[in-house]
Amino acid sequence: MPVSETINRVFRDSFPEAERSNFRTSVWAYGLPEKPEDLQPIHPTLLHALATAAKMEESIGITLLPEKEGGAEVQASYRRLYHDAIVISAGLAALGIGAGDRVLIVLPTSIEFVACFFAVQFLRAIPVPAYPPVGLRMKAGLEKLALIAARAGARLCITDPRLRTLLGDLLLRAPVVERLVTVDELSTGPEPSDRFRSSGDDPGFIQFTSGSTGNPKGVLLSQRNLVSNIHAIGQSLRINRNDVVVSWCPLYHDMGLIGTLLFSIYWRLPLVLLSPSAFLTRPSRWLWAIHRFKGTLSPAPNFGYGMCVARVSPEEREGLDLSSWRFAMNGAEPVDYRTLVDFDRMYGEHGFRMENLYPVYGLAESSLAVTFPRPGAGVRYEVVDRQELANGRAVLASGKGSMAVVSVGRAVPGHYVAVVDESGAALPEREVGHVVVLGASVMQGYYDDDEATGRVLRDGWLWTGDLGYFADHNLYLTGRAKDLIIIRGRNLYAEDLERTAERLPGVRPGSAVAFGIDALSGGTERAVLIAETRAHDRDEREALAALIRERVSEFCDVELHDVQLVGPGTVPKTSSGKRQRSLCRQLYLTGDLRPPRTSRFSVGLIVARSKLGLFLRRLRGGRGG
Repeated sequence: MPVSETINRVFRDSFPEAERSNFRTSVWAYGLPEKPEDLQPIHPTLLHALATAAKMEESIGITLLPEKEGGAEVQASYRRLYHDAIVISAGLAALGIGAGDRVLIVLPTSIEFVACFFAVQFLRAIPVPAYPPVGLRMKAGLEKLALIAARAGARLCITDPRLRTLLGDLLLRAPVVERLVTVDELSTGPEPSDRFRSSGDDPGFIQFTSGSTGNPKGVLLSQRNLVSNIHAIGQSLRINRNDVVVSWCPLYHDMGLIGTLLFSIYWRLPLVLLSPSAFLTRPSRWLWAIHRFKGTLSPAPNFGYGMCVARVSPEEREGLDLSSWRFAMNGAEPVDYRTLVDFDRMYGEHGFRMENLYPVYGLAESSLAVTFPRPGAGVRYEVVDRQELANGRAVLASGKGSMAVVSVGRAVPGHYVAVVDESGAALPEREVGHVVVLGASVMQGYYDDDEATGRVLRDGWLWTGDLGYFADHNLYLTGRAKDLIIIRGRNLYAEDLERTAERLPGVRPGSAVAFGIDALSGGTERAVLIAETRAHDRDEREALAALIRERVSEFCDVELHDVQLVGPGTVPKTSSGKRQRSLCRQLYLTGDLRPPRTSRFSVGLIVARSKLGLFLRRLRGGRGG
């Protein structure tokens, strides 16, 4: 059956009336659902969403901007993506991949990544997207990739020819992986089948959470989880047919994968993609993509906005127009009010408006989104007493000893969010407690890890590990429970110490880490702060360290036991850019905190191991890469 007929059949079977409706603009016309059972996604699965998007005109789809400026753009309509996905699915089926099999996808930001993700789903197999191990942390990346492959029980890994030269090492470290295969190899298989079935109970994909390399946990999300969350996000944003999504967020991370790619396909919106490395090399490319394509929806972590303040020159901003940008979502890490103010101050003259900054909150275990501000509400924040907050109460204050806390809004439609004490009892407004979530977006559990699942899922509620409080029905986050520093019975938030240090010239934004270490005696903790800097001069570094001590003492009322200034790239981060405080603490205590280095010898050794892995696998019945 021709591809167009296949698309039509899937579309008609799923929602015969949708073709005549304008569901992108009328979906919230009858009010937003408040209860989980009232949330009604317009597509039962992502595959139905792709089949629907494939009916759009050829001009609607993904524009992939080049890695380097001046390179060629890649255009792919959703119709082409559908076709590519079913072709690749035939190649996967020919290799024996079927329902329930886990398939590791190790690809850069590309059209091929998108096609492979859906190709795996067409077979009711389970995609496991993962970070390509390149750059300075190549060795650690390969080690983590092997742990993910083993934990997921992935039978097959899809990659590209360039990465394949490195990933043969995976066959040695994770024998469960039977084969490495490239997209081109999968695209030359047998005639694709035109019959696919999918239900909301089918697995959508497994996302391995950030954390130390020794304990990655796989978040198992169903198709229903995903479409419920994407539907709730669309209602929160009140999207319309004129919206255009622009993103540089990595596709192996929930904000990039769910919040931009799958979101755009579900709502049939144009998507402009830029790779994370292209953004990090030149942050202004993100802003100019919004200018050129008249982007209206574009998210980034807080550090992304900070980089646009610190690393975009006046010359690069000349002629920039950001007036089309109606929702600038800021999430995936703590939101710093100072960053919002600085961004608005710099880009207000370029058509950007402060009320379009949109601090949000979410986590992989709830698919992505948990809370969003209401449209038009603007940035809400409070200035509270720092010590009272550490003691568990949000008391309004001003002047010395106070700090700003940004609201991340209210529960997305069809979900509940509560702040509770250790026993699960709801706390009154302005009391700090554990943030818990209930709704159709909450994960099925951690893949093959009932013990870890039981620790965070209690009677259907997800215990997020975050601390926060409510004020006027809006949620304010205060920190992670596991990152509290306790000194002589006094609680300190690591984020508070980090933000204070990062406001000093010379400290790299988003690259300070605070943690507690045990005292030699006395049964309390001592506070340590690690900060990245580009300063090399010894006297300059000593002066900066002294200034950090002074500023933290003045604003946070705590004496730092140690301040270490390190070079760029030293502070360990997850593949999505989040600080790994526990790993940083471990490296500090063992004396191993140093910038990552991948020498030519190390790369040569990795390539040699990769070749060995490919060779040995070919000897075992020809199932090599």
